[in-house]
Amino acid sequence: MTLRMKRLIALLVAVGWLPSAFAVKTQRWELKSPEDYARGKVQNLSITSEGELRLGFGSQRLGEFAREVWCATVGRDGTIYFGTGSPAGVHAVGADGKVTRLFTNDAVAVTALALDEQNNLYAGTLAEGKIFKVAAGAAPETAPAEFCRLAAPYLWALLVDKQNHLFAATGPTGKIYRISPGGEVDEWYAAEDSNFLCLALDAEGALLAGGSDRGQLYRITGKEQGTVLHQFEEEEVRAVAVQGDKLFVGVNKSKIKRPRGPALAMRILPTLEGSPLAPTPGGTPPGAEVAIGLMGGERPSPLEMRWRTQLSSALYVRDGSGRMDLLADWPDETLMDLKIDADHAAIVALAGKGRVYRVADQDHWELLLDVEEQQALALALREGRLVFVGAGNVGAGYRVEPQRAATGEFTTEVFDAKFPARWGNASWQGRGAVQVRARTGNTSLPGATWSEWSAPLAQSPAAVASPPGRYIQMRAELPADGEPVLTTLALHYRVQNQKPMIDTLEVDGKPKAADKSAAAKTAAAVQAALDGDDEPRKPDSGESAAPSALSPKSKASPTRTINWQAKDNDSDKLVYRLFSRAEGEDVWIAFPEKEPLTKSPYQWDTDSIPDGWYRVKVAASDEESNPAGEALTEEKVSDSVKVDNRRPDVLELKFDPATGQLTGRARDSLSLIASFEYAVDGGEWKYFAPQDGIFDDREERFAVKPDDLKPGPHSLAVRATDEEGNVGVEKVSLK
Repeated sequence: MTLRMKRLIALLVAVGWLPSAFAVKTQRWELKSPEDYARGKVQNLSITSEGELRLGFGSQRLGEFAREVWCATVGRDGTIYFGTGSPAGVHAVGADGKVTRLFTNDAVAVTALALDEQNNLYAGTLAEGKIFKVAAGAAPETAPAEFCRLAAPYLWALLVDKQNHLFAATGPTGKIYRISPGGEVDEWYAAEDSNFLCLALDAEGALLAGGSDRGQLYRITGKEQGTVLHQFEEEEVRAVAVQGDKLFVGVNKSKIKRPRGPALAMRILPTLEGSPLAPTPGGTPPGAEVAIGLMGGERPSPLEMRWRTQLSSALYVRDGSGRMDLLADWPDETLMDLKIDADHAAIVALAGKGRVYRVADQDHWELLLDVEEQQALALALREGRLVFVGAGNVGAGYRVEPQRAATGEFTTEVFDAKFPARWGNASWQGRGAVQVRARTGNTSLPGATWSEWSAPLAQSPAAVASPPGRYIQMRAELPADGEPVLTTLALHYRVQNQKPMIDTLEVDGKPKAADKSAAAKTAAAVQAALDGDDEPRKPDSGESAAPSALSPKSKASPTRTINWQAKDNDSDKLVYRLFSRAEGEDVWIAFPEKEPLTKSPYQWDTDSIPDGWYRVKVAASDEESNPAGEALTEEKVSDSVKVDNRRPDVLELKFDPATGQLTGRARDSLSLIASFEYAVDGGEWKYFAPQDGIFDDREERFAVKPDDLKPGPHSLAVRATDEEGNVGVEKVSLK
């Protein structure tokens, strides 16, 4: 490369028209999309569909009350009620945020709650099919009255209509019951689904119900009078909510494809037999011990089995014309509850990551809450505003404050730089007094070996002072002053350079198994000559060929092919240099190439070097991707390689007329003699064996009687081939 060309390239790099050879080592980790932020953890912040982090509503963790909080509702006086599982019970949250336990019982869980016009609370249990009634104003810890008992063990949803009738959605036989204000039970509607999971009333007062197996949403106008309003591709209609003439529907799709139709045999939940259920002598209804037994040890409850069999979820909206549109979907989360707020947006609780979303339309959504328990199971709204979230794994309840939080935090996921790294500047965009901290370590999960959170960085960009390491985590803090917004968070870093790795180095590759090449045919012909056969012998069934028969190469060539495979773990560009060294010598001789090689293979011309044994070395360097002094090199040396370009000598060639034998010897300086052939008068070459019958030396004698000589003058030629394919020829004339 000329000096002028080097100066031109340097100028292009300086103005940004060409990338610097060293620029690849400085890397950038950037978060700027909603998906980027959703992989982290938010506290008192909301994530918008526009990729903004804003202060969200404050929340207060009320405590841990059971293993799961399955359902919630709000009374006319603003009291929040929620039902739990393991143990089963009902709690109330007053206006002051104080939690009162109303009652507990020995069921698996309280799975559904509903309030009538008189503010009486109805609680449905699993797996007994019992509904309890808590009278308005009842004292805490007062044993509630058993309102009724259904002929179905699983009770998933309760709803009170305008006539004060109570509807119950049940399983595992797919029935809806209507219960009068006096407690009389009437089987109202049955379907082929194993479970009805949700209930709602549309604008005309008709009952809406979602099934568990075939993705069907039912509209029920009277006893045994119903139609399928819509069938979804997803199997489970988990939640339905009504806003005017619009229906919002939450659905889930199972990991395992389940059949649809009347012959459905698979159930999400274990089927209980013996319906109607009658108390056993011990007081437990038949089959209930199956569900209760699931609670032992670490085994999931029937409701946990529901969300753990799900893979993805979606939210649809159906308008007054009957068109069903997809609003949002979540590939790795299960939709558990759905409510509509005062602005006609859907509030959705999801299990899997513990998140609560607000979905306004297809293009606008907001992550409202991210609970530590990873399972958001139940929602409650008061006057159209979210006020309560129930969690699972640990049955915690969260009270959502009416005002924006004073401060908020966003903690990124742990970032893996793949190798030890030095950290440069952190930078961010947005508005307000955003501050950023960092901590680093060398384990994938933060722990005691990690550094402490750094002092806050208040100005962007700012150098990260955390020690070098493979992993880093960043935290953005948003104070209430000035309505702060964070839109982009980035970090520059540079990983420690990694040495290249050379996996293989071969000269002329490896021999192929079951070779059918000319060399293999030559070996077969030699063996046939030794055996006295006219044709090469084919192995019998079960007979294996010799593992390494001595045979010459089909054609000698001074060119040897050098192959290597190399890689660089930090994706640096590699260049290569080749060297050779004769056995017994100490000096490596570089191959005569002006520039480093950039790829394999390489054709090595050995014609200009003496015959002998050599080793080849390849050196891989990442010099083109690193500054001077920081490049690394790795070397690999081949096995011993024979270079033999000299022809064998055919010596002492004589013909004895008395015996009719052609005798002589062949000698090679380096390789074994591999074959003999003779030809009469320039005719076909015919193979023959050495005098001792075995080709195993660099010098072999021969005595062969040509069988096609006729009276008259002749020219007899003998050629000897060594194992490298070099051929030597000599001839003799006779009468």
